[in-house]
Amino acid sequence: MTGTGKEWTVADCNIPGLVAGICLIALPFLGYWWSVRFGDGAFALEVSPFMLGMHGFGKEFFSPLIAAVNTAIIISIVFFGALLLVGSMLRCSPRYRQQSDRLVGMAANKPFWLVVLFVVSIVISGFGIEYSLRETGIAVSLPVVVGDAVGTITASGFTVQIPVSMSLNTAFWYAVVFAIIAVYAGIYQKRRYYGSPEEAAVPEAA
Repeated sequence: MTGTGKEWTVADCNIPGLVAGICLIALPFLGYWWSVRFGDGAFALEVSPFMLGMHGFGKEFFSPLIAAVNTAIIISIVFFGALLLVGSMLRCSPRYRQQSDRLVGMAANKPFWLVVLFVVSIVISGFGIEYSLRETGIAVSLPVVVGDAVGTITASGFTVQIPVSMSLNTAFWYAVVFAIIAVYAGIYQKRRYYGSPEEAAVPEAA
């Protein structure tokens, strides 16, 4: 807590943090980040940290365990978005400088690590899908994360080709932009205040 004798203004708020906080709260509801499609709509796998969709042959597959994990991640990212939003607003007041720094510091880098872990996960998943297809007799070399390929099944002298498409969706690129804004909010938090920086650094006497 600090006592400066001066009131900071709205200009002292962490503007990037306010933007990032709102964006993070909205992020879980923007849709799937990554899609894998087999054939002409025969089977589709759609993934984000917040939801998993599997559709095949007119049916939708559902896993309660995965849904529970997705819900936990949604709650976590919304929570960190709220921390970033509140911490960025508290920066306007000299009374809550330490609390503001703490909240923004807790939340600013979480979206970045979420995106990094997601990319690592889908790369590993791509290799896992390729291995699983080969085990079932479908010879295919899948692209890494994004691209098109053709799998082949040979049985009884017949060869059937199955097109495979992998793509990153618009929601993923939103997540990347939001993560960059959140990281910048953490950097912005350390910049000088419009009030005297010397005053802002002096703790209130006991």
